[in-house]
Amino acid sequence: MSDFRTGYLYALAPIHCGGEGDLGNILDIVREVHTDFPYIPGSSLRGSLRWDVNSIDPATADKLFGKELSADGQMGVHQVWFGDARLLWIPMRTMAMGNRNVFTWVSCHSLIRDHALLSGLAISDLPNHPVGTQAGSYYVADAQLQVSGLTNEQKQAIALAGNWQRSLGNAVQSTWNNNRIVLPDSDFQTLMEHSLWTQIRNKINKSDDNEDDSEGGAEIFWTDVCIPRDTILYYPWGYKLNKTNPVAKDEHDCLMDVLTGLFQIGGQANVGRGWVQGWVTNNTLPVPKTNQLIQVGA
Repeated sequence: MSDFRTGYLYALAPIHCGGEGDLGNILDIVREVHTDFPYIPGSSLRGSLRWDVNSIDPATADKLFGKELSADGQMGVHQVWFGDARLLWIPMRTMAMGNRNVFTWVSCHSLIRDHALLSGLAISDLPNHPVGTQAGSYYVADAQLQVSGLTNEQKQAIALAGNWQRSLGNAVQSTWNNNRIVLPDSDFQTLMEHSLWTQIRNKINKSDDNEDDSEGGAEIFWTDVCIPRDTILYYPWGYKLNKTNPVAKDEHDCLMDVLTGLFQIGGQANVGRGWVQGWVTNNTLPVPKTNQLIQVGA
């Protein structure tokens, strides 16, 4: 069986992975073609991880990720791979009836299903109306939702695989356990229009005798679109070991230190974008496959 594992990312700052189709001064992000949901390309995730491993030990980076393209066009063989990081839970400001403010995470049927398929969790049918950890009436992005409670099977289906990263388990997990809403795909598509993080960047105008702009005036320079902080994403990854020179324990431990620590993904690192806390469901050293001799006949 191929080595196939699941990793998670918790956004500690907005994440911007630029995509095609920027309109004027709007810096959009890369999106899935079939859902239009933002995601983090596997190449961006791999590049960030390689950079951090390389800063610790360049030889380990070459062995895990393959050597960089040389002048003669040759590249090294990689022994670790990373898939795209997809949305799983996205934060939204909500207000429950009765003047009780609630910070909640929102997901939808297709995101829950795909995560369960990849991570090996049990799949449970979800109704065609909002369900959540706390039943009641909510206002989410100016839309009123009547949320029903989850069954035990549904709670298992929307769980994360494995254990939380320790620092997040102490600080975030209890809040996440009690504040989740799962929507039908069509409703989630609508709410996604209001859930992405945006920031308007202004250009300050200077006073000039040849211009009418007053000193201190401003005009919109560009608008950033980002995956918001507190978003939870998941991704597949695994090893593809070289039979003659497989990954050793110290090299595996180096990768685990990076995967389960803080690192940056995407652009705009100079303004603090892209910081994530990572963790994985399986941190064991991969075992190389061995060829077995089979005796045939007497």
